[in-house]
Amino acid sequence: MENFIRGSCETMCPQAEIDLRTREKILHFYELKPGSRTEPDKRLVVKEFARSAAGVKHPKHWELRTVNALKRTVKYLLTEILKDERRAYSFRYEFIFDRLRAVRQEVVMQNLGANDTLDILEPIVCFLAYSAYLLCESHISEFDSKICSTHLQECLKKVLRSYDDLDQDSLSYDLSRRTKMEALYLAFNLGSTEALTRGINLPKNIRKHLALQLSINVEYLRNNFHRVLVYLQKLQPLEAALAALKIPSIRRQLLLRFSAAFQSKVLSVSLEWISHVLLYQRREHPALIDDCQHYNLQLVQIEESEKTKDDYSTVATPKDSWWDDHDENDDKNTEPSKATGSVLCGRSVKFEKSRFDSSKPLVQARRVEFVDRKLSAVTSVSGMLLEGMC
Repeated sequence: MENFIRGSCETMCPQAEIDLRTREKILHFYELKPGSRTEPDKRLVVKEFARSAAGVKHPKHWELRTVNALKRTVKYLLTEILKDERRAYSFRYEFIFDRLRAVRQEVVMQNLGANDTLDILEPIVCFLAYSAYLLCESHISEFDSKICSTHLQECLKKVLRSYDDLDQDSLSYDLSRRTKMEALYLAFNLGSTEALTRGINLPKNIRKHLALQLSINVEYLRNNFHRVLVYLQKLQPLEAALAALKIPSIRRQLLLRFSAAFQSKVLSVSLEWISHVLLYQRREHPALIDDCQHYNLQLVQIEESEKTKDDYSTVATPKDSWWDDHDENDDKNTEPSKATGSVLCGRSVKFEKSRFDSSKPLVQARRVEFVDRKLSAVTSVSGMLLEGMC
């Protein structure tokens, strides 16, 4: 049986690394004393990530942090650094991401128990989920969404395996914390049969708290995409943020179906109706026009005087169950815009299946109004990320 080393370093960074990085002048902005470019504040230096390589000696126990030191490091990064607005969020994310990656590396090196692993990894999952949404519109030079998604998936699966291990050993845990992680997994893997199968097979006491999340995944697999968009607005902030990253894919699927269902030589479909069904809220109305052009859909301008004529310039406003498929508590901003001056006013789409360019890549994910409102209502972002951490 393999023996795992146990760390003994009680600080956020071993002294040997502090000395080395000070000598080589590779300290980070957040590790320096105020006003200095080279002198470290030893209390604030955090161990950076270093890849394991062939031929590299195994770390000594004093080079690895204790469980308590790892927890303190996570808490420090997600409170002090996360709230430090001297630099843009993308700059803070890069630093926190690297240091948390080093924390995860030591969790593996020390083969920590399930409970300690959960205390450390759950806040990391929440941070990656929050950042994936907050930076989704950023340029690749500032934020790589694929790398973030890969690490988020790895962390989520490690967390869920830890809960499975606790179940297998009949050990107790906080049910609300597990429910939160299972919900994030379902939101991040929206449309995945693997994620849905796992959710359906969870114990009943957990599954009953995931009825909405499971319903969303079922509706996605049934291609009932408008119902998915309606339900997304009922999720908790972090879940909604992760699920919102799937909205460009959902909108593409709906536009493709509209190109077959509403194709006509004489009719066009109102952009205001499309914005309602595809959940383009007020701020995103210009983006709807961009997306239609991106997929090579034909936009037409219909003047008010033309709408009353009994000719071929007819605007169709489809009326079906989608239009009325809302509960009393659904967001009022999902109603079609009737305000004058809207960029969608008087514009419509003439759908033709042959015109839809399915070879075009998905449009980049965007921040959406209903998620931004949910996140802005959170009193403490750090508290949301660290919730339940022992």
